[in-house]
Amino acid sequence: MESRPPQRRALSSPSSPHLSLSPQESPRPGLGRNDSTFFGQGAFLLKKTEISVHSEPAASSSDDQSSDRASITSTARDERRGQSIRTTFNNRASDERDSIHSSVWRSSEDLPKLPYDSQPLGTTVSIEAAQPAKAYEQKMQVMKGLEQAASMKRWAGEGKPAEAWGKLIKDPELWDHTGDTLVYFGYQRPQPSFRIKASLLEDTKSAILISKLQEGFQRTVKLSPSCQTTSRLRGGMKNLNLIATGRQGLPTLSENGNCSNENPIRHEIHFPAPEDASRVEILRHHITTRNLFAFRLGRPLVGLTYYQALADLHERLLMYMSREINCTDLIIRYLASGNLHNVANDPAAGAGLLAWTESSGVRWLEGWREAFVHCVGMYDNLRGVPEIRDISHASRTLLEHSHVELQARIEACEARLSAFDFDDIWLASAWPSQLPRRAFDRLRQFLRHHYEKSYKGWPPGAQGSNDRWLTRELVQSLQIDFGSLYEYYVDRSRGWDRVAKSRIQGDIDTKYLDEDKSLTDALLGYDKRFRCPHIPYPYPLLPASATELTQGKPLKQSIFSSKAKTMEKRILHACLEASNSLLVGPETTSNGLVEAFLRFEKTDLVSEGNPREVRQGRWVLLHGILQVLATMSVDTPGLWFKDVPYFLNPRLEGSPPWHLEAGQNLEKANPMLSYCWTTPMTWKPEEGGI
Repeated sequence: MESRPPQRRALSSPSSPHLSLSPQESPRPGLGRNDSTFFGQGAFLLKKTEISVHSEPAASSSDDQSSDRASITSTARDERRGQSIRTTFNNRASDERDSIHSSVWRSSEDLPKLPYDSQPLGTTVSIEAAQPAKAYEQKMQVMKGLEQAASMKRWAGEGKPAEAWGKLIKDPELWDHTGDTLVYFGYQRPQPSFRIKASLLEDTKSAILISKLQEGFQRTVKLSPSCQTTSRLRGGMKNLNLIATGRQGLPTLSENGNCSNENPIRHEIHFPAPEDASRVEILRHHITTRNLFAFRLGRPLVGLTYYQALADLHERLLMYMSREINCTDLIIRYLASGNLHNVANDPAAGAGLLAWTESSGVRWLEGWREAFVHCVGMYDNLRGVPEIRDISHASRTLLEHSHVELQARIEACEARLSAFDFDDIWLASAWPSQLPRRAFDRLRQFLRHHYEKSYKGWPPGAQGSNDRWLTRELVQSLQIDFGSLYEYYVDRSRGWDRVAKSRIQGDIDTKYLDEDKSLTDALLGYDKRFRCPHIPYPYPLLPASATELTQGKPLKQSIFSSKAKTMEKRILHACLEASNSLLVGPETTSNGLVEAFLRFEKTDLVSEGNPREVRQGRWVLLHGILQVLATMSVDTPGLWFKDVPYFLNPRLEGSPPWHLEAGQNLEKANPMLSYCWTTPMTWKPEEGGI
């Protein structure tokens, strides 16, 4: 650590007009300037010392014949914020003028009785000193991730990627031309690194930072560095008669020598690194000093790793701020103000935030959830970042398990949607005819052709057997398509709870239930087999059956159309009536899948004679697709940033790692938050809404 040259303080009194205490001069004979018993003790390399001398008349001390009298008061403060020692030595006149007492200073509890030669006037010397904060002597936290960190980086927040950074010597983001305080990394640094306003440190109410301001107060106001350079340049140019004053674009100097557009410098403060620190620790110390001022000004973070930047800043704040202040909350507000906690698409920042939020002094639940969910989504790119070594073993295990489970879920969905294969949905029901199953198979073929045309092949983008083609963006697109088709045909008057209650009470048309029994068995069987929650409105609007279409109005053949054409028109009219075309908005009717399905339905109904059973067979396939999409389309609740290409719904069982201690559990992604469960909340009550 760069040591500051000691300053000499001269003391005077009526009895000793030239009393001086300094490491170079001894107050009495017998103590050399290198005597370790006097100034060699490290405990007395004090950062701040105030000495006062008070003399009394000889008469006031004539009654006291003691040669020496010492009164010691020691007040210990928080070790993190240093100690304060106040010592008073009382010297009275004595007949034994030649006696000298010696002692060795060992601790604040064993301070010496300094011998002074007796004088006609009694003298009282008071020394008040503050020891340096012991936090500077603590070793920095060991970070495994720093072994692979290549260079300093800057995190600007707002979802921007980290960028290389190398402006530690003089940071333009922390240079305020109106500031009155220069900040140096060490006492031997020739140039300041930051320029700030003193009020920035005074507002922290930190005893250490305010003490540094007081120590660095300049009794003689100095010019700012740029003004000093300008003054030297102008002086040289005037001597050479090269320019006229006030021209050539240089800052204007006022009569007192100051730049008219910059404030004078009143404080110079230093933040030297620990004496026994390694090169990496010195760099970390200076980076944290820089981040301390960036934190106060709301500027971006810099560091070797994201975890290092956050952890070291947290430790520095604990060192400087009082115990009543929650430093974790301060950093959280700082991160949120600039969206520095946005780790989307940034594996290194995600791992760093995860490591910091789970540390024992932080345990920030919302931040841990955000980082964990994004890390699971970026898991394949997470293995090579240095910060992953700073994550706890418990969290790394949870990451791996959640990643494996998520990949298995994606694979299962791909198997279903690649060919819209839901044949097993028919196992739990017995249909009276094969008409619904044939309609089911024709809809599968239609969907494959539709998406092959839309994506230039289906499945899209699959290059090999191990490649994943089902992406978050594709799932969201499919959810919109099939959600719109569901919205167009769902029966808003027959909610699942209402149907179940009606079955129990027996106040529903039994003929209607008998016709829906096969459909109900198919839907319930699928939900039970795959442990899916029931869709709240599981039934479609059903057109009239073929028997109903021919009753009352017998088919007649005319010269312009046959009976088959007349029946086809009745079927089409019945299907158009059995829809929500008059209730849905343009975003539904203009959907590509809905428009294509309406064209498909007109041609497909001709080959079948019962539109009611055809609608039921198609609805079975739509039900299976919607249930599969519900497992992938819902994100984990409470996330702040979702504009990412990867999935944000990993398994959260057993997380966070400290949940057993704090009794906290995270809410996981719930299929009941998908489209079919949320859209009824948008319906009007008269339309069957909730």
